[in-house]
Amino acid sequence: MKGLILSSAFFALLALGACDQPAEVKIVGSWQMDSIYDNYNGFGFTNKNPYPKEVYEYRKNNTVLRKGMGEQLEYRYACNDSILSISEATGGPSGEFIILHIDQQRMALKKNKQPLFSGKNQVRYEIRYFTRIDSTASQH
Repeated sequence: MKGLILSSAFFALLALGACDQPAEVKIVGSWQMDSIYDNYNGFGFTNKNPYPKEVYEYRKNNTVLRKGMGEQLEYRYACNDSILSISEATGGPSGEFIILHIDQQRMALKKNKQPLFSGKNQVRYEIRYFTRIDSTASQH
C-alpha cells in the first residue's frame, strides 16, 4: 500500500514537471517541418516528405524566421494558451494555429482552413509536424 502511494505521488510529480513550461518557452528554437496532414471532410492525405524542408526559427523576442524555398522571411508570433498566432513583420495577420502537442523534440500545429466549396458542415484543416533541430531542448 505504501509503495502504491509513493509511486502514485512520483508519477503525479512527473506529470506536473512535464507541464511546468508554457508553450512560448518550449517553442523557442529551430524546428524542421517533417510532414503535413491535410483533411477535407474526412478525406486525408499525408505528405511525409514536404519539399523544401522548411525550418522555423522561433526566437525569444517573439519573432520567427521561416527558411525555405530559397528565401528567409521574418514574422512575429504570440502564444496564448494553446493558440499560436503568426503575423507578418509589418503587422498584418498571417495565420493562427492550435498547438496540439509540444515537447522538447516534437511539435504538432493544426491550422483550420476555409472550405473550397460553398455549403454547410464542411471541415478542412491541416496538421504540420515538426522536429527540433537545435540544441535548445537541452536548455529547458
